[in-house]
Order: sequence, then structure tokens, then C-alpha cells
Amino acid sequence: METTPTEMDLSWRRTPDAFAALAQRYYRPVCAFVLKRVGEPGLVEDLTQETFLEAYRALRAGTVPTHMASWLFGIAHNRCGKWLRRRQPRLFPATEPPDMTAVLPDSAAEESEEHERRLANLQAGLQGLSEETRELIRMKHQQGQTCEQIARAMGRPVGTVKSQLARAYQTLRLNMSRLSGGAER
Repeated sequence: METTPTEMDLSWRRTPDAFAALAQRYYRPVCAFVLKRVGEPGLVEDLTQETFLEAYRALRAGTVPTHMASWLFGIAHNRCGKWLRRRQPRLFPATEPPDMTAVLPDSAAEESEEHERRLANLQAGLQGLSEETRELIRMKHQQGQTCEQIARAMGRPVGTVKSQLARAYQTLRLNMSRLSGGAER
């Protein structure tokens, strides 16, 4: 008896080979989707395997998708998005070094000045926040703590810490905008 796609999609828990059957069924369509999305044939295999690995882990953890195909393509879409957001360095052949005339000495000085101006603006904006709010931002960005770690350290719910951080960022943006005459976002 042949199973319909819906029955096969939901049977992954019933037999050990069910996930293999799902992978076999959706592997090529996911590869085609990934290729169309990133446009680099060398990456298709890696991103597709990452997609199926993430799907397998989620299924093992108890996720039961309503529509397997949509769910898999959603994972593939997210994987491609993560890859596309990463800044990939542009490599040049060893026999052809990059054109160094494109980097102007004045542009580095201007960039450094702009960086210093923004840093001073940030420091001034931070001074406009309460000490408790500055400590929250310090824990998050200088110490690299997660919201969960901050919540434990401060004895507050995670949602409260997230809300406080969101308000702090909003206030900081407003402070910096006022200090720079509205040029900051």
C-alpha cells in the first residue's frame, strides 16, 4: 500500500527509515531551492546538509511540522539567509595582488575621525542614561552576557531584562540623535 505525502510526512517517528525516506524525497527540491537562492553551486551541498541536519535535530526534539515541505523549505530559506548575511571576504589570486591605489590615505583619516566622533557621541548618549541602565548595557555588550544570564544576576525575569534593554536602546538612540543634531538613526 502506497502512502500519501501527508502520511509519509508524519510517519517519520514510526520507522527508523522514515527520515531517510523524507530526505530522499525532498533532497533534490531543497538543493534546487538553495541553488536558486545563493547562486553558488559549491555551497548547495553544504547548505542542504545543514538544512536536513537542523530538521533531523528538531524532529528528534519533538517538533511535528504540519506540512513537511513548507517546514523544510523554511529551514533552507533561513540557512541561506544566514549564509548571505555573512560577509564573505573577496579573495584575489596570489599572482595578482589587490590594487592598492584604490585606498586613499585621506579616506582612512576621515574614517578614523568619523569613528571618533561617533564614539564620543555614544559616550555622551550613555551618560544621559541612569546608572542602572548603563550597567545593563555594560553587562550585555561589554561583558557579552545573554539576557538569561543578566536576569539571573539581577534577580529579574528575562522578559523584564529584554524590555529594559529595548527601552535603553530607544532612549540611547534618541539621546544620540539629539546630540548629533538628528543625523543619527
